Amino acid sequence: MPPTRRPADQGCHDGRVGPQDDTAPKSNGSRVTGPSASCRALVQIGDAQMTGSHLQTPPHARARPRPRRDGDRGSRPGKVLSSWVRRYRAGAIIALDGEELRTAFVVLSGWLAVSKLTRDGQKQIIDFALPGDFLNPTSADNATVAVQIEAVSPAIVSVMPVTVWHRLLDKFDDLRALDARCRAGVQSRWSERMLRLGKGRAETRIAYALIELYVRLDAIGEVSDGAFHLPLTQVHMGDFAGLSSVHVCRTMQRLSRQGVIRVRDHMDIAILDMDSLSTIAGIDPATLADQIVAMP
Repeated sequence: MPPTRRPADQGCHDGRVGPQDDTAPKSNGSRVTGPSASCRALVQIGDAQMTGSHLQTPPHARARPRPRRDGDRGSRPGKVLSSWVRRYRAGAIIALDGEELRTAFVVLSGWLAVSKLTRDGQKQIIDFALPGDFLNPTSADNATVAVQIEAVSPAIVSVMPVTVWHRLLDKFDDLRALDARCRAGVQSRWSERMLRLGKGRAETRIAYALIELYVRLDAIGEVSDGAFHLPLTQVHMGDFAGLSSVHVCRTMQRLSRQGVIRVRDHMDIAILDMDSLSTIAGIDPATLADQIVAMP
């Protein structure tokens, strides 16, 4: 099924999920973990690839791996990742649910959304892949992709055959160990989010989503004094939290009025009162970080 988008609901016409709020923070919240050195290394590869380059891939162009490069077996992981780089514009569909594609992805820069769509086009975002994340979406049949992968921001991604990725894991013990920890972290955050999708109120779902993204961004150095940027619209947040965009907008406005968060411009978020937000979410940020952030 071709990808579809629901029109934005009324209420936040410019895509923002809350009003501009210039209130001073009560508490910016402490950093719950240091940046992952492994993720930092991957992000640096993305920064180097971005220098002097332009994003050429048109929207909805699907990734096809480059031919195998000599030296895959002997090169350091960073060199191999750089040799398989692809660049995507925001909105580009990288993989379609059900297509035959045995490919692994390593996000070097930007955000990807991993989602499932119903027959009538309703979308549930299962996860966001951030810089440093690994993706192997091949299903149990070892031939097809079981999810849709879309760039929600301009992105630089290492796109390689699964066989190349498996060779890297076989050759480098530290990379294989990191991959295992990343998989464990993904399962942990999916479990926490599934609990709130099934049992939580709208406010609980949004609070948890913000804390999860805060923790993950903090781990790669993308949080400053409790503030961070989300390259998302209210529709993205709704698809992530299982809510309508109107419900997302109203919930974020309520949290802003209560002085728990601040929203400026287009999804520039500041957590002003982490204690209150974590109480609403029903999660301790430090504990969550231990469970979902793969440290080297």
